[in-house]
Amino acid sequence: MTNPAAHPSPSVKHSLPWIFSILTGILSGVVLGFFLKMIQAYTDEQVYTLLLNIDFVPGLPPTLPEFIEFSLHLIVSVAIAIFYLWWVQRSGRPMFKGILLGAVSSLLYIPLSQLSSRVPDLYDVAAILYWVIGHLLFGIVLGLCGKYMNAKKATPTS
Repeated sequence: MTNPAAHPSPSVKHSLPWIFSILTGILSGVVLGFFLKMIQAYTDEQVYTLLLNIDFVPGLPPTLPEFIEFSLHLIVSVAIAIFYLWWVQRSGRPMFKGILLGAVSSLLYIPLSQLSSRVPDLYDVAAILYWVIGHLLFGIVLGLCGKYMNAKKATPTS
């Protein structure tokens, strides 16, 4: 009789990357969200409000309960993580690619800051700095998860 832990079924093997991608997206999104929420609480820079802002989404009310707005943020984060892990599986360099995605996603500050009067101004240097640092943290968490995934994949199982 085979040991199911040592020899998981093909359906379990196939679902593990999806589960790991979802967990990676949630973890990196939570780190970003809590970092920006902490910054907003201590500095009054509206960077967390900017992260959760949905004023511009057609068909949605301008504000929703925070947990729903945060859930929408996590959905975007999971989508980025799925793309990221697919990319890393094909060509490696998890830390570089994670930080690159964090840096690129920080560029969303430019259009998002223009879409609402409740968020920091386009030229608010402190808000931009906090936003970029938060998104680099997001990228670092992606990178660490990608490194972990690559290490697990490289480790032979008995």
